[in-house]
Amino acid sequence: MVRGIIVGHGTFAQSMLKTVEEIIGKQPLIEVVSNAGLSGERIREQIEKAVSADNTHETIVFVDLPGGSCTISCYGLIENVRDLNVICGVNLPILLEFFMLREKYAAHELVPILVKKGKESIFKLEKK
Repeated sequence: MVRGIIVGHGTFAQSMLKTVEEIIGKQPLIEVVSNAGLSGERIREQIEKAVSADNTHETIVFVDLPGGSCTISCYGLIENVRDLNVICGVNLPILLEFFMLREKYAAHELVPILVKKGKESIFKLEKK
């Protein structure tokens, strides 16, 4: 099973996890990291601590914005942590798909599926 870490500004990460769990139930092997009140260095340390907490499962890190302190904090990690996958711009459809498929696929197989799902879930609603 692929493990997940949701990183975000304020209460974003916790709120996303809570919403997913309201839809599909409690999820194992998932952590949240908030940047609330933390410097860039402290955010990086918190993400690194979460990533290194479990070396037995592949990990995907989900970040709320494609820019900003949370994403910047992940740059050093992807250079130093082998095979770490980071998806920026996470949304609810991505997380739901992740939880439904993480027992079926390896992280490197799952990432393109999740990115595609995220892109497909953004559209303008049109009249029928």
